Amino acid sequence: MGRFAALRCPQCGWEAVTDDTFVCGSCGAVLEVHMDLGHLTRSDVRIIRSSADNTLWRWFDFFPVKSRGSVVSLGEGYTPLMRCRRLGEHLGMERLYVKNDTLLPTGSLKDRSNSVGISRAVELGFDTVAVPSTGNAAASVAAYAAAAGLRSVVMVPAGTDAAKVTQAYACGATVVVVEGESLEGMGALYRAAVKEFGWYDCLSTNPYRNEGKKSYAFELFDQLDEHVPHWIIHPTAGGAGLVAMWKGYLELHGLGWVHRFPRLVAAQSEAAAPIAAALNTNSATVEPVAAGATVAESIRVGNPHALGLRALRAVRASNGTGVGLPDGEILEAQDLLGRLAGVFAEPSAAVSLAAAARLRREGVIRADDMVVCNITGHGLKQVASVTVPPEQLQPVEPSLDALKARLG
Repeated sequence: MGRFAALRCPQCGWEAVTDDTFVCGSCGAVLEVHMDLGHLTRSDVRIIRSSADNTLWRWFDFFPVKSRGSVVSLGEGYTPLMRCRRLGEHLGMERLYVKNDTLLPTGSLKDRSNSVGISRAVELGFDTVAVPSTGNAAASVAAYAAAAGLRSVVMVPAGTDAAKVTQAYACGATVVVVEGESLEGMGALYRAAVKEFGWYDCLSTNPYRNEGKKSYAFELFDQLDEHVPHWIIHPTAGGAGLVAMWKGYLELHGLGWVHRFPRLVAAQSEAAAPIAAALNTNSATVEPVAAGATVAESIRVGNPHALGLRALRAVRASNGTGVGLPDGEILEAQDLLGRLAGVFAEPSAAVSLAAAARLRREGVIRADDMVVCNITGHGLKQVASVTVPPEQLQPVEPSLDALKARLG
C-alpha cells in the first residue's frame, strides 16, 4: 500500500493539515507530495519488476493513493520504449530511444497525471473534476472521470483543434469554449469557477496529479534494465513533466536503486519558451512571455507560473538544458518520426526529437550518448499539421498501366 506522508511546500516548508489543500498557506506555492518510502528494500525491486501489472500502478507504493480500491485506470503506462536505429543513424545518434506515449489510452501523456489525480479525487469524495486545456488534458480528464463515475467540466480556448474537443465530449464532458486563444486568457474564469462550484482542480496546481508523471522515471528504470539514460528530452509547457521525472529519479536514488541521474532537457516551441530562455540566459527566475502562434499548440504556455521555477531548478540540478524550436524544425521532426520510426506524433510531441536533433548538431549530445525522447501525443490529435499532396489523393483507373503511371 502506498504510504502518503504529507503535502508540504517546497519553498518554505509549510505543511498542510488537510489532504485537500493544494496551495501553501504561507507563500502561495503549489504544494508537493511527500511519500514515506522507508519500508521499501532492494528486494522490492525484483517484486515490482516481476509484477504482472502492465500499468504505471505496478509502482503503487510511490503514488499518493491510499487504497488500491480507489485506483482509476484505463491501462495507462508501460508504453513502448523503442530503440530507433534508422532514425538514430539519420541524426548521428547511436543509442536513440523514443518513449511512445501516443499509445496511452486517450493518446497523450496526460493519462499518467489523471490516473493518479482522479484516483485521489475519488478518495477525497469529489463529484466533479475540471480542467482548462488546449485539448489533451481535456480529453484525458473526461475519460478518467467517466471511468470513475464523476462529472467533468473542461474549458478550452477558441480555436482548439476540433478532434480534441470531440474526444472530451465523447467521454461525457461538459465542454466550455472560452473566447480567446490562450490558456492564460481563461485562467481567471477557471479559478473563480473552481472556488465557486467546489470542483476538483486537475491542473498542475494539484500536487496529486503532478505525481503521475514520475512514472516516466520508474518505467525507464524498468525498461532499460535499471540503467539510466544520459539524456531525457521532454516536450515542455508548464514544466510538470520535468519536475515529476526529477522527483521520480530522486526517490529511486534515495532508495539506492539508481546511482546517477539523467540530464533533463526542456523542449519548447520558440513561440512559448520561457523555461528554455531562463536556462539559456542563466536567469534565476522564469519570466512570462506572450505566447505566439505555433504549430505546437499543446505546449503553447507563456506563463508557467505554477511549476516553472521548480522545472528550472530540476533541469539545472540535472545539469541539463533547454531548447526553443521554430515550427520548421518541429514539423521536420514530426516527419522524421513517421518516415523513419513509424510513429505519428502531434507537433507538440515531436518537439523532443527536434531538440535532440538540434543538440546533436551543436555537439551537446555525443554520438554514443543514450538519449530518450518522450513522444507525448498522437498525431491524430492534430491531423491538420500534415498536408497530403493533392496528387496523392487523385483517383486512378483500376488498371495496372494506370497504377504504373501513378507509381512513376
